[in-house]
Amino acid sequence: MRTADQRMSQNEFAAYIAQRIRTGHPQSRAPRLIALSGPDCAGKSTLAVHVQEQLNRFGLDITLLSIDAFLIPRALRTSNAPEPIAYFENAFDYAALAQTLETAKNRSSSVSLNSRDIVLVEGVFLLRSELCHWWDLTVWIEVDPTVIMDRALKRDKEYFGDESTVRHVYENRCLPAQDYHIHRDSPKQNADITAAFKKGVWTVCASIGGAD
Repeated sequence: MRTADQRMSQNEFAAYIAQRIRTGHPQSRAPRLIALSGPDCAGKSTLAVHVQEQLNRFGLDITLLSIDAFLIPRALRTSNAPEPIAYFENAFDYAALAQTLETAKNRSSSVSLNSRDIVLVEGVFLLRSELCHWWDLTVWIEVDPTVIMDRALKRDKEYFGDESTVRHVYENRCLPAQDYHIHRDSPKQNADITAAFKKGVWTVCASIGGAD
């Protein structure tokens, strides 16, 4: 079941996510694992930092991780699949991510998470079906592809070298990979909180009950 849509600023949306985490956070269990996912250049890392700041105000300790920490260098990837599917399946070391999440769940000292209360992971493809059982709360964000492209041209031009290469990568790899993910895993329908960004405002829809 879903609540009615709510329009929020960036700070209001971050506070809303933090409140959902806080109210569902039992004090006597392993770290709570949160996934904040969406397309490339959707603003995930910025939003995650704002959520972290809000949780700190509540006195909750938080570890912030990015899927980019598990990125496999392109030279080490092997796949005969089309480029978008190869990006989805082989760009990240999902086994290493799962191991890190298991370590966090068990409060093991083998990974330096400092036994913190909450682990917030941000990144693409976190709501793929193979990972969904790990998450205690999931957030899916959407941004119009034209906005994504504008952001990519500003953010990734230096990395890829020129605007034409950035356009090629996003048109032929990143955006089609997200379409594949959406068709394969239905992240919007399965997330506890979903939100779409347009003209500086988040339109938020949240499930009642859900994972927390």
